[in-house]
Order: sequence, then C-alpha cells, then structure tokens
Amino acid sequence: MKILHTLMISMSLLLVGTGLSTAAFADHGRHHMMGGMMGGHHGSKHWKKSLTDEQNTKLLALKLDKKKKLIPLKLKIKQAKVELAMLITSNSPGKSAVNKKISAIVKLKQQKMQIKANHKIAVRKLLNDEQKVLFDLHVLKKAKKGKRYKHGMHKRYNY
Repeated sequence: MKILHTLMISMSLLLVGTGLSTAAFADHGRHHMMGGMMGGHHGSKHWKKSLTDEQNTKLLALKLDKKKKLIPLKLKIKQAKVELAMLITSNSPGKSAVNKKISAIVKLKQQKMQIKANHKIAVRKLLNDEQKVLFDLHVLKKAKKGKRYKHGMHKRYNY
C-alpha cells in the first residue's frame, strides 16, 4: 500500500513537472515567435528612439498625410476586389471585364506603393546620418520579410 502511494505521488509529480516544463517551453516558443513576427528588438524601430522633438513633430505630420492618402485608396482597392469577385461569379463572366478590373486593381496598388515609397523618402530626408543607417536597416529588414507575418499566421487557401 505504501509503495502504491509513493508510486502515485511520484507519477503525479512527474506529470505536473512535465506539464509545467511543456507550458514553459511553449511560452518560450511563443515569445520567441512573437519577437520574430513583430520584429523583435534587433534594430527594427530603434531609429525612432533617437528622434528629436522637432523630427518627431515633422514625422507625425508626414504620417498623417500618408494615412489621409492611403485610407481612401485602400477602400477603393477593397471595393474593386469585391467588384472583381462579383464579375467572376456572375453567370457569364466576361474575360475582358475581368481583365479590365484586374488592371484597375493593379493601378490602385501601384499608387499605394508609390505613396508609401515617397513617404519613406520624405522621412529619410528628416534624419541625420546615424538615424539614416538605422532607418535603412529597418526598411531593408521589412523588405526582406514582406507580408509574411503582417496579419498573423492565417492559413492561405490557394485554389
């Protein structure tokens, strides 16, 4: 009976220990992954920490201007995508109408990319040489990653 009791306690401790170590490992993995997804602390946005108050004010004005341009453009892109889906799913989809809508979407996305690129150029003009190095590293790092982790790790369906 005593051996059975000791065995039960040992098994309980083993299970609890395994559960805790698994939870700790999973928690470590989640933090490690979040660091990777969110840019971590490896030079991603350190250029912002070195801005003067004047630079910060100018940066906020540039950011506001960019958002005012991008918000309506993003809505137009979404609307055009819905219209494209409606064209594709109609009873008799016309290839020329579909291709025309795709061209319109591509033009809107081109405008969006141009606004973002011009914004980065304007931001870079505000910076001193040290800040430019950090900013450039940030831009290059984001370009390398692309959109991979931007919206979480949702599964993409390829039809």
